[in-house]
Amino acid sequence: MRKAISPLAGFFVAVCLVPWPASAIDLLAHRAGYTMSLANASAASGITAAKGVMNYRFAKGCDGWTVENRTLLRIGYEEGGQVDTVWTFASWESLDGLVFRFRARFDEQGRTVEKISGYARLDDKGAGGKAILSDPEEIQIELPAGTVFPTEHIVALVAAAEKGSTVFAKIVFDGASLDNPYLVNAILKPLPVEEQEEVAKATSLQPTPVWWTRLAFFPLRSRLETPEFELAGRYRPDGVADRIFQQFDDFTLELRLSEIEILPSPDC
Repeated sequence: MRKAISPLAGFFVAVCLVPWPASAIDLLAHRAGYTMSLANASAASGITAAKGVMNYRFAKGCDGWTVENRTLLRIGYEEGGQVDTVWTFASWESLDGLVFRFRARFDEQGRTVEKISGYARLDDKGAGGKAILSDPEEIQIELPAGTVFPTEHIVALVAAAEKGSTVFAKIVFDGASLDNPYLVNAILKPLPVEEQEEVAKATSLQPTPVWWTRLAFFPLRSRLETPEFELAGRYRPDGVADRIFQQFDDFTLELRLSEIEILPSPDC
């Protein structure tokens, strides 16, 4: 597994543009801890167990949103032995959604397997742009018109769900892998009141509408017919999720919220 958990919270075949201002969606700055376990694995995978933790921080500053993620995962195999991985990610996205800085690192068994860092800029809302990687080497990636960065994607996804859409697609650049940008296809399903109350209890937040959201990530440049990986979970309109599933070809990880702290608003 090359990639642990996407910073995307969060997320159809045609790319849709939703003309919805970021200020219309009230995302919640917070710090969250998740426990990770093996939901299922095929016999071919050889995986018998998985456990770990993900620490996630989503904070708002006077000029942008900051994301920090540190994921530690241990996978056990049928033939014996285990593999320990550490994935760290940090990013900053401007409030207007046009500028994005990022760095990611993936370690396996104490050895760094991949490092990525750089910045990206869009020419305007709905326009294309460029991403410039400085690590692992200097690379320029063209971003097509309609590309968004992760926080702007959450805003657009919530807006689509609140308007009653059940499918939604966007081109997203998240800086977390060399396969960027992705076409992210989403299926949105509103959940009943009893599940809204479950999520409210798990998050210690007031009940709100909750959507079961399934996201399929297709690397745009590869034109694959099947997604590289999928994410699914119960998401609130403020961007908080209490359960997340990450599905790869032959195994699926489950993340459950274990702690949450609401972060203060910036004094601007």
